[in-house]
Amino acid sequence: SSAIDISAEPADAMILGIQRMTALFLCLGLFGTAAVLAADTDQPIEISADSAMREEPSGKTTYRGDVVLTQGSLEIRADSLVFSFDSDNTTLITAKGNPATLKQQPENADTPIDASAAMIEYHEKSERVRLVGEAKILQDGAVIEGNTIEYLGGTQRVMAAGSPETGSPQRVKVTIPPNSLRDGK
Repeated sequence: SSAIDISAEPADAMILGIQRMTALFLCLGLFGTAAVLAADTDQPIEISADSAMREEPSGKTTYRGDVVLTQGSLEIRADSLVFSFDSDNTTLITAKGNPATLKQQPENADTPIDASAAMIEYHEKSERVRLVGEAKILQDGAVIEGNTIEYLGGTQRVMAAGSPETGSPQRVKVTIPPNSLRDGK
């Protein structure tokens, strides 16, 4: 086991990126308003993996092999998790798996949000979360599925798309349970 030297600035940016991603996922307007658990962003971020590699001076950190990231109720599981920065020093977080999963408990909900996709990306600057490849989000019986699901934090817009592939293209599928319609959720 070797230690990873992570300088304060990129590590702080990485933590801020995860905290913003946490808030964005919980604000997904698809299932009603869901506030982030206040305790989540105040909790330490813990990452476990089979290996970790830090690249200087880019600040890119790659975790591989049964990666588990937790922060409060947030749990991300992936085969690989990469923290990198673009030319504006903006955080980009990419989780890949078969599938990569994200689970988090919204503050005012009885059930957690469960999301999965081949790749989950978070772009800090554009406040965009993208689920790509057999993307799926579930909460309280409601489901949205598609090849790509994207959430834009600035406009609080959720967009889902099927695959444009020829042959048997995947379409977007939304399932809304009857109780959601009655309860106005």
